[in-house]
Amino acid sequence: MTLRKKHKINANKVCKECGKEYPRTKEYFYTKPHHTLMNAVEYYNECIECSNKRSNKWKKENKDRKVKGDKEYKETEQGFFKELYNGITRSKHGHQFKSYEEFFDCWKKQQEFFGLNCPYYPWIQMTRIKGKGKATATNISKDRILSSMPYGPKNIMFVSWKANNEKGNISPYLATRYLEFVNQSEYCKGVTEYELMNLNFDHGRRHDDDLAMILSIIDSSKESMELYIKFVKKLKEMCEAKPSQIRKDN
Repeated sequence: MTLRKKHKINANKVCKECGKEYPRTKEYFYTKPHHTLMNAVEYYNECIECSNKRSNKWKKENKDRKVKGDKEYKETEQGFFKELYNGITRSKHGHQFKSYEEFFDCWKKQQEFFGLNCPYYPWIQMTRIKGKGKATATNISKDRILSSMPYGPKNIMFVSWKANNEKGNISPYLATRYLEFVNQSEYCKGVTEYELMNLNFDHGRRHDDDLAMILSIIDSSKESMELYIKFVKKLKEMCEAKPSQIRKDN
């Protein structure tokens, strides 16, 4: 036999702020997990109306502080990816994720290979910058690999906003056809080579062998995943290499 007294819980509860009495239900009071009992809740001392008034008053009096706090949270990895996931759940394209954890796991798996490098532009270190009022070119963005399919564990990449914006809704078929046309035109090949040489100048760690590897993608009428991965790995090595590790060509 237990010595603990059984306390009868009143059906109603008085709000500590306004003094009014309401039914002890979630319709009138916010709840939180009980501090000692499992599978039980306890009710806040203020009714929902008074709680909301107090919360709105604090937000109004501490607007700058709240904005700063929101910005700092959204720039954390958890806050940033929570916002990306919320965007996916509201997307007109639909999604196939079972949970936020499954979505975030896709990012962790990508990091094992690419780190913070953009898969399309490996020399770009992706960022989580908020509060500028406009898109940041280096920020992480979600991208469907196939634009005809919804977001999902097998149809998502995290790329820089710059790459995502430039990629648009291009399909693999259209990309292959585009490369075929470039390959057939000496003018287009020449312009492409010139642009790649500028990249070589701007990112001085590239040398002739690396430039040849990049050009091999343009010269090929077919893109293979093996070549693409080789290309990304090479550029990633260059981005992370120390000056002493880079071969100097004439």
